[in-house]
Amino acid sequence: MSGNNYKRIISIDVLRGLTMGLMIFSAAIASSSGLPAWMFHCQVPPPDYVFHPEIRGITWVDLVFPFFLFSMGAAFPFAIRKRLDSGKSNSDILAFLLRRWVTLVLFALVIGNAGSIYAWQGSDIIKGGFSILLWTGMFLSLIRTDRKGINVAGYVLVAGLMAAEAFLFKVPMSLHNNDIIIMILSTVAFWGGFIWLFTRDNALLRSIVWLLAIGLKAMVSYTSWIVLPEIPEWLSWVFNWGFLQYLILIIPASFVGDMLLEASRRRPSASSRPGKEGWAAAVALAAAAVQLWGLYCRQTGIDLYVTLTLAVIFTMLNVNGKVRNLPVAVLGFVLLIAGILFDFPDGGIAKDHCNLSYLLTSGGMACLVTYFLLYLENKGCKGGFLSASGQNPMIAYTVCWFVISPLLYGCGILGHIDALCVGSPFWGILRGLAITALMYIVTTLCTRMRLFWRS
Repeated sequence: MSGNNYKRIISIDVLRGLTMGLMIFSAAIASSSGLPAWMFHCQVPPPDYVFHPEIRGITWVDLVFPFFLFSMGAAFPFAIRKRLDSGKSNSDILAFLLRRWVTLVLFALVIGNAGSIYAWQGSDIIKGGFSILLWTGMFLSLIRTDRKGINVAGYVLVAGLMAAEAFLFKVPMSLHNNDIIIMILSTVAFWGGFIWLFTRDNALLRSIVWLLAIGLKAMVSYTSWIVLPEIPEWLSWVFNWGFLQYLILIIPASFVGDMLLEASRRRPSASSRPGKEGWAAAVALAAAAVQLWGLYCRQTGIDLYVTLTLAVIFTMLNVNGKVRNLPVAVLGFVLLIAGILFDFPDGGIAKDHCNLSYLLTSGGMACLVTYFLLYLENKGCKGGFLSASGQNPMIAYTVCWFVISPLLYGCGILGHIDALCVGSPFWGILRGLAITALMYIVTTLCTRMRLFWRS
């Protein structure tokens, strides 16, 4: 590939923005409102919300994290190729990946330890003010700006607040108090970017790496042939072998990114069967959606039959047709069917502890949803607040818990809503929608004002 034209793929931003919204909504809905089990993580069901590893199945909540990982993997070719085309060397890119890893690790530590302030037996107003000040420090630290003094001021503010938490408020802090989601992202972002960098022009080699990752996961899961060495305590806070299993999802996402980058650098061509593109997109979305019934209700055989039928219908719709982004959907169906098949040896799909069925199925679903979003983008959909929020995911991830919730509790609004939520699914859902809407408003405003966090 040559040239330096990079058309932003709105669909990837929309997928990321949608994922952030679902993440906030799932965390903000009231657990006391009597909502059904499929509104929560499958393995953490009501009424006790205790982790049950023996439960098998997935709900829409279990797709939030893998969909976000998928959107990150699909962005690798755009983020790294742009640097390569601007003259950066492989060593420059590795330095960039390492800096991003360090940034995310520190971010995870700050977020994880910041929550400990609520263990302090003191004023709720002070706790809320602390959270808002800390978010301000993170904002200044991570904002993309040429005025480095702003970033330095943020570092000083964050360091000062964390020191105050430890020495003034006497709140215990630990390296193991970290945000596990960000910690996993940091590891996968580094190694996923590394793999893409050195296989960027060799799809076969990257496929072999992906198959090796699947093979290793299978041998660890199904046999005793391989026993991974135990991670020392001093290192386990930042890395464990389980983090690397998500490369099984990230690597196919990077292939999707390659496909979209290549398509964005070609002159758009009209489909020879435009009337069937909409039907194909609908079938792809239906194949993803049916998993939320089949795998949750443990009707795996019926689910496999329906998915294969939809794959055949999709193929028939695309016979002899030059349909845009067709490889994305084909990859999605392959991953999805493979994931459903692995449901049988895995004893059922499970998010925790993550199995092959989960990694492949969620990757296939993310592919098919992306294909549907690409169809909407080709029809002129701009993404709106979903796209804007998807361009600023770290602000979306933090602003609710560090700013919006403390302010609403400080005003007494959220406390009143919490009381209304008890036993009321209506208020439980409304609580989640309101907090999610506020997140979208703040994040979209930041994006419109060109206030982006490095991530």
